[in-house]
Amino acid sequence: MRNIVWVVALLVACGARANEIKKYQWEGERKRFTLSERENGYAEYILKNHEQYDYTFEGDEFIMYETTHRIVRVNNSDAIQHFNRIFISMRNVKDLVELKARAINKDGKVVNFDINNLKEVKDEESGRGYRIFAIEGVEVGSEVEYFYTLKKSSSIYDRVFVQYGTPVKESTFLLTSPKHLKFDFKIYGSDSTVAEKSDEEHNVYSVDLKNLVALKEENFSSFNSNRQRIEFKLAYNTAKSSARLYTWDDAAKTFYRVLVETSKEDEKALDKFVKSVDDKPSDKLEQRIKNIERKIKMTVQINPDAKGDDLTSIIKSKLASREGLTKLFLATFAKLNIKCEPVITCDRSNFKFDSTFDSWGYLDDYLLFFPDVKGFIAPYNFETRYPVIPAEFTAQKGLFIEPFEVGNVKSALGSIKEIPALDYTLNTDNLDIKVAFNEDMSSHKIEMKRTFGGINATFITPYYHLMNEEQKSKMVEELLKQTAPDPVITKWEAKPIETEKTTNFLMQVDFTSSHFIEKAGPRILFKLGELIGPQTEMYRDDERMTNIENDYNRGYNRVMEITIPDGYQMRNPQDIKFNVVYHEGDKEPYLFISDYTFKDNKLRVTIEEYYKEIYAPLSRYEDYRKVINAAADFNKVTLVLEKK
Repeated sequence: MRNIVWVVALLVACGARANEIKKYQWEGERKRFTLSERENGYAEYILKNHEQYDYTFEGDEFIMYETTHRIVRVNNSDAIQHFNRIFISMRNVKDLVELKARAINKDGKVVNFDINNLKEVKDEESGRGYRIFAIEGVEVGSEVEYFYTLKKSSSIYDRVFVQYGTPVKESTFLLTSPKHLKFDFKIYGSDSTVAEKSDEEHNVYSVDLKNLVALKEENFSSFNSNRQRIEFKLAYNTAKSSARLYTWDDAAKTFYRVLVETSKEDEKALDKFVKSVDDKPSDKLEQRIKNIERKIKMTVQINPDAKGDDLTSIIKSKLASREGLTKLFLATFAKLNIKCEPVITCDRSNFKFDSTFDSWGYLDDYLLFFPDVKGFIAPYNFETRYPVIPAEFTAQKGLFIEPFEVGNVKSALGSIKEIPALDYTLNTDNLDIKVAFNEDMSSHKIEMKRTFGGINATFITPYYHLMNEEQKSKMVEELLKQTAPDPVITKWEAKPIETEKTTNFLMQVDFTSSHFIEKAGPRILFKLGELIGPQTEMYRDDERMTNIENDYNRGYNRVMEITIPDGYQMRNPQDIKFNVVYHEGDKEPYLFISDYTFKDNKLRVTIEEYYKEIYAPLSRYEDYRKVINAAADFNKVTLVLEKK
């Protein structure tokens, strides 16, 4: 998240001397790998995956040489497309020290990469630079091989993923450091350990992993966070003391100091800015938080390239980096005497915050916590509003930073606490639908009321007031087409709705559609299930590899009232009834229940569906899948109407 190389320099440069880094080399002339019949059957197969980090001092600068070496067997055209073009990120790179690449075909013919064909590109969206090269001579059955070494400013923490969507024959990891600098490691998804040895000048750490299976992309699962990986951090500088470096408390103090530093000019600008947020101290605290959040997010825009995080320039330019906007929020709440504490966490879809391994590599994103109301805001996420924060930051832990003052000294303590997921009753997508058949039974008149709540409303509500009427109408039509692909809209209304907890979004539409009706001789087929819109399907019986992980807790309440025409009767109303419940002791964390009543030609269908918990174990996958598929099965319910 933040470049703290300057901290490294202060702690480790004293008394350091350069240690020689051995230049990485590959095997100049090598034979192709001999594979088993099973291994030859893989479309693509990583034969060698090597990651290496070499730390050293060059003058007063702490430097890291990072090497990646990979050999891949490609056995079809898709694999060739995947691996014959290589991208090298140049983010934070001082120099591309070495690059070699080659292809070895079935007959052993070698085609070496010409370094003159290396191209430099820039991602216009992110602004990051890349080096890109294509390896010539790659055929079906070829082994594609390349390695490169990058010179970088040292990182005191990092991670290496060693598992992919492709099987790996052998994955190795090597880290060397000056002897007085000791690293700690943790391997995830494997029982392997890190081998350690030392000589007079170096510490050498290595890991050797063999026969890693390919990890599949699976519904309700995070691919990256389930991959095997190695986390590492600089833990000790024995030249100075035996104290552990970069602890959670160190992080709390360091980041808090960055967040609260202000100048006299900043304080003046802030005093003026705070008046503009129109805070009303007489309001309830939660309402004050909402008002301040809305005002700041509508006033200051995020610009990752914004220069400087001083409040004066932010307030003047109305542009801020993510860290700068966090500072502005904290300072504003402090001026208004609203207790607010920073929290730092990470996106759990990439890797889950591990409180047992104090790597600052988990400190990626800021949240703000209000202890008096136990709620959070995400300061630089425009879409979310209190108490909603991005789902990927919830249902895991984070570093909570609690400020304290001793005299004139301001500092902070760090503690690891849970960031709870929002309750399912707040993340809603509810339907209230009335359906009537037209006279010739060829179409329907439908009145739909759809309410999005919590996270489900975040993609609409913050932007709605910025749209013109044409854009609003188009948005309503596109949302409606999720249910009915052929709507003819006669009337619509849409608006944000403030509730006690969240800001929801209401859409009411009257329309006609012929999509839900078909004629089969004298019978009428009414596609009742499609009124709830498309549903996720999990019918495939492939062996599941990972635990269940929902993005967020959520609930769906649906009520459908259908007027059955005079003279018709339903042949199969029993098809409407579903009762699929996931039991866990006396709790029911997931369910799909649908039922109906019929009176005076009115068919009233009710559906309750919810997912109250984020995680479920792999051992309960089949039970969870039944709930998901119940919604998909209901989606296929077709009522048969026939004349009495």
